Amino acid sequence: MVKIHPFERLGLPSSPLLLAPLAGVSDHPFRRSCTSKGADLTYVEMISATAMLYESKRTFDMLKRHESEAILGVQITGPSADQVGRAVAILDKMNFDTVDINMGCPVKKVVKTGCGSGILRDPERVFQTVKAAVEATDMPVTAKFRLGWDKTTRNEIEVAQAIEAGGAAWMTIHGRTRADDYGIPVDLEGIRRVKAAVTIPVFGNGNIFQKSDADRMIAVTGVDGLMVSRGALGNPWLFSELRDGDASVELDDWEETLLQHLEWQQSEYGEAIGAAVCMRKHLLWYAKGWNGVKPFREAVNAAGSLAGARDLVREFTRGLRERGVTHRSSIVQGESETRFAWDPKYDMDRSLDRGVGDDAMETLQVSEMV
Repeated sequence: MVKIHPFERLGLPSSPLLLAPLAGVSDHPFRRSCTSKGADLTYVEMISATAMLYESKRTFDMLKRHESEAILGVQITGPSADQVGRAVAILDKMNFDTVDINMGCPVKKVVKTGCGSGILRDPERVFQTVKAAVEATDMPVTAKFRLGWDKTTRNEIEVAQAIEAGGAAWMTIHGRTRADDYGIPVDLEGIRRVKAAVTIPVFGNGNIFQKSDADRMIAVTGVDGLMVSRGALGNPWLFSELRDGDASVELDDWEETLLQHLEWQQSEYGEAIGAAVCMRKHLLWYAKGWNGVKPFREAVNAAGSLAGARDLVREFTRGLRERGVTHRSSIVQGESETRFAWDPKYDMDRSLDRGVGDDAMETLQVSEMV
């Protein structure tokens, strides 16, 4: 029997660009915005296997797929191979094309339950978890992980080989350890070693904010594709930039994209104030790179409705046109230190201790799932 390459099976190009599942961000409107600019595959934000097995309504609400999404993945994390396997068996009956196992989330409330990066210190559990997931579904199973728990216990090769041995279709390696702050440069040599140690495709992840970042990662590591994370926040155009090298954004396109995102937001959530509050962070991220943006940002922070937010966008772009502004240049300026310093999601994650939606995983004890 001829084995079909996983990219071909999913209809992906030879060097795909993936949008990472981002906790608190990767809902349908955001995914659709990135897909419209060239993302080849997007994911539902990371889901707790424990919450799924407890039949958490909020978790299942997060698993909705919009009819416009031609391809969609889901990411899951869990405290044991058994839980992950059982949760994947449920996902197998739902409308997804691929499932990723998160072995990299560094957030405290996730790690202390044995999820996310908590698995990295036990390569045997890594193997058993991937194996259980593969046995529970016909979908391609993948895994995303880090270089290790910390610099003194790095074990990326052992973990990568365990993922491959478990039957994964591909893996994504974030070039930092769990202990590393996002100010630590991505270790491209570590990613290169992972790529050289396995035969399945490897995606590189970490600090991809502009085409030169992507080109350097590919040149140094030889990865088969890229997974974009924080670089896509407020900048879905990054996906088209990675393909054609043009980092500029026309004002007309910027306005149209924001208004379209707002329309999708309203369609998804209605006009409740919560929909506007959820959208504020996206509008603040979108605003990066324009001159005279402070009044717009301040107004967005107080926007109480999506209709009001639409008016703010139109007013802001009208003012830019009156000043003769027609394009936004690259939002990434200067040397690597500047790129590392711009982290639009880090503060949100740490202040809210985000990891798996709002499911409060610390209340779901592993011992309760016997």
